Amino acid sequence: MNKIIVALIAGAGLSLVAASAIAGDGRGAKHFDRMDTNGDGEISAEELNARDDARKEQRAEMLAGADADGNGSVSREEFQAFRMAKRAANNPDKNGDGVVDHDEFLAKAEERFEKLDKNGDGVLSADERQKRHRRRGRH
Repeated sequence: MNKIIVALIAGAGLSLVAASAIAGDGRGAKHFDRMDTNGDGEISAEELNARDDARKEQRAEMLAGADADGNGSVSREEFQAFRMAKRAANNPDKNGDGVVDHDEFLAKAEERFEKLDKNGDGVLSADERQKRHRRRGRH
């Protein structure tokens, strides 16, 4: 009897997952929307190629930033140093006391806001917010 109940619950769960996938909800739909950059409801080869090109550019920038000795490749040590430098730059605890106080928190929030506010008008438009989500893999 318990096995039947478990099977029924599992079946119901799978039905919900399938229904949400068909309805276009969930992660799959969000992933599709991210790839459909022109919003026409279809993913073209150009859209896929543009996405690949953007990823190649990001990787090249990372390689250039991490390649401390300029030899065209990144050693384990260079990679670890690069990651630690990025962490230090992103750490809101600027005075290194092990806690983030109110001023440090607000300074980091202001820094993030200024990065997002591309036109410097003091307001995050829908376009500026959307670009942030695309860059971070969200839509």
